[in-house]
Amino acid sequence: MASHLVDAYEKLLVDNISTVNTVESTIRNVTWFLPGRFADADVASEGLYALLSLVSSGHDALLEKRIPPSLSLPPHPFAPEPAVQESLFGAPPPASRVQPLLPPASEHRRYTRYWTDKSKVYRRASRTLQTVTYIELLLEMLIRRKLGDRARWRLVLSIEAFKSILRFILLLVTRRPVLTPPTPQREFDPAMIPQEKLKSQPPAALGKKMEDARPVIPEIGHRQPLRAHLYPLVASLPEAYQMHPLGLVPELCTAKEWLSEVLNSTTGLVQVLLFYYAMRNPKSKYRPASLPTLSTYFYPFLIPLAMQLVSRHFRAPTGDSTLLAEHYAKLDRRLATRFFLTGPMWVGWTRPKVMAVVRGLQRIPLIGLAGGLLEGYLPLVDEYYCE
Repeated sequence: MASHLVDAYEKLLVDNISTVNTVESTIRNVTWFLPGRFADADVASEGLYALLSLVSSGHDALLEKRIPPSLSLPPHPFAPEPAVQESLFGAPPPASRVQPLLPPASEHRRYTRYWTDKSKVYRRASRTLQTVTYIELLLEMLIRRKLGDRARWRLVLSIEAFKSILRFILLLVTRRPVLTPPTPQREFDPAMIPQEKLKSQPPAALGKKMEDARPVIPEIGHRQPLRAHLYPLVASLPEAYQMHPLGLVPELCTAKEWLSEVLNSTTGLVQVLLFYYAMRNPKSKYRPASLPTLSTYFYPFLIPLAMQLVSRHFRAPTGDSTLLAEHYAKLDRRLATRFFLTGPMWVGWTRPKVMAVVRGLQRIPLIGLAGGLLEGYLPLVDEYYCE
């Protein structure tokens, strides 16, 4: 029964892919303008965002099976050999060329897709971790409103402990740094895929046809430098002839590199435990478990910051890995963002600067709407821990 329902939903999705994509984009844009508009607008906005993220992930999983490999690079699109027809002057017409409809898969997608297909443990752990990331802020909002701040922190502690366990599982399976996000992400607009391609036979049935096809090679002029001949052909290679996905991220070798990943995976858990310690030894009797009160303490933020800096110092060298360099750059941006948007730095320096900008914008007609939109996000930064 369940398989029939999935098949029926998949057929409905394929038949209306353009409409579904338009609805997803519209709802995603609406969620940006909801915070601060009315009572409980932040919960409504986060609820829509979480639901949309989960539905989009399900749609991606269903469409992945139907997307022919010939639509993107890599693998390179293959075109059948055109029939040769003599023209009036006796010369055959130029061969028709097929342009890719979808962009080539990124290194992140190739790497995460490899582990998702190879390891059932990685697939389940990574998808669970990504799902928790989608819904953690919504759960924190609901528990805080219904049960109070202390219940909220018990929930956050459970979430951080669960996420740390999942990261350890991914780390042990791959023996490589855990990328963020750990699952393949959508890198193209599904509406770009023609309906006839999605409704055609699955990619596994195209193997014989692709064996009899020839690759479309870019047209290159004569007497060009060697690199002009080689560089355009690199992206035209099928994925089987490119670097193996395991070569995109180097394996962890030394104890310091493993320590770096362990520290990076447990920073959130350590910070919540420090919040618990601060709640048991409050400096103020007024709302001792609220995040604005806890943000006046230094050690719950300085100790995790020190852990992140030590983790950064012991990182595995990137070498020639562009994917690992991008991952480390993302971690550095996240570290800088949390430094300025959490704790005493946010309360004593960043927030007053943001409020000054908001007041300045609100004095200007029309542009003041942007100031109101920015002000609507301040309670999310003030009151909630999850991102």
